Amino acid sequence: MIVIKINHQLNIIIMKALLNTLIVFALLISSGTLFAASLTDHLNKDDESARKANNTMLKSVMALDNFMEDPDNCIPPSLIDQSEGIVIFPGALKLAFGVVGGQGARGVALVRLENGTWSNPFFVSMGEGSLGLQLGAQKSDIVLLFKDKNDVMGLDKTELTLGADVGVAAGPVSKGVSANTNFKFDSEIYSYSRSKGLFAGVSFKGGVLSYNESVNESLYGMADISTDDIFHEIASPYNDRVFDLIEVIDIYGN
Repeated sequence: MIVIKINHQLNIIIMKALLNTLIVFALLISSGTLFAASLTDHLNKDDESARKANNTMLKSVMALDNFMEDPDNCIPPSLIDQSEGIVIFPGALKLAFGVVGGQGARGVALVRLENGTWSNPFFVSMGEGSLGLQLGAQKSDIVLLFKDKNDVMGLDKTELTLGADVGVAAGPVSKGVSANTNFKFDSEIYSYSRSKGLFAGVSFKGGVLSYNESVNESLYGMADISTDDIFHEIASPYNDRVFDLIEVIDIYGN
């Protein structure tokens, strides 16, 4: 009888141990499933962000093409050739009603490297608030040419307010890509814009350029990526979209 009782107690202990093991195993599977789902969701977001980044580069190529094919807004090739930095915002949106308005955009920035070639791009955002009597909506392609690449390279460390931190002037236009007119770079930044839509009124504006860290991390697959990493640690051109973007800038700058 004593042996039977001991065996019965032993069976109970073994069953409890097996049950606990099954519970732990089930929890591990559940946690793993949740982790995998979270990781998949994170990767999907990164993939979507990278897709948008590549799409922004494609639109930037199209925007620059449109500028250079427009005799009223053609950017002088000599200024592109002289510039050390370029920022392109395809489809910047500006909205205003009454006395308050604003503009927002995402674009690409490149700098000229020591060997004269253009760097891999990094992504930037532009925000702008405005005051004054105004009304309308406007979509614009914007190109900024920089005389000093250091103004662009430091965006991963500090924001840049146009018209305050650096001077901005409306850029002179050329009568087509083939025009031989040589313009001097007399401003820190030359700005160009092609707009669609109606926007009326006087506004006070100071666009703020900032580094879009999340998009840069998603495209290049590197956490805490800096402009220096993009320029020197990653082979250029990074992908086909980067190649197309650099190629079109080279074509119009010669």
